[in-house]
Amino acid sequence: MLAAGVAGALATAVALRLSTLLGPALVLSGGAYGLLLGIDDPPLDARAAGVAAALLVVGELAGWARELASTTRDEPGNAWRRPVWIAVAGIGTVGLVTVLLAVVDVAQVEGLAIEALGALAALAAVVVLVRMARPAPSGSSAE
Repeated sequence: MLAAGVAGALATAVALRLSTLLGPALVLSGGAYGLLLGIDDPPLDARAAGVAAALLVVGELAGWARELASTTRDEPGNAWRRPVWIAVAGIGTVGLVTVLLAVVDVAQVEGLAIEALGALAALAAVVVLVRMARPAPSGSSAE
């Protein structure tokens, strides 16, 4: 476990010079955190939402910094749109992971209502797959 954390930290340090390694560095850091949770086996770690949002925001900020460091000029208005996008993505990540944690917490509970909810979710997934598999109507364009 320590090795995974050290590998994530070292990859992040190397990514400061070789920016192509930032993605794998963030994956290693998130993987080390996931490994810690797998080994430690806490009941439910609500901090996972913050960790996920932090990793996403770090990746977005680093990507934006690389774009700003390039020789091309930034789009007009991007100086305020990009930070808003990064903030919304971070907040959305916290919300999504929190909902996912709530679903996992509910899934640990047994009972008829939970089984019915699971069956409805499976049915909804099948309906979505069937609708996605249908060909587009002939009058519409696929562009």
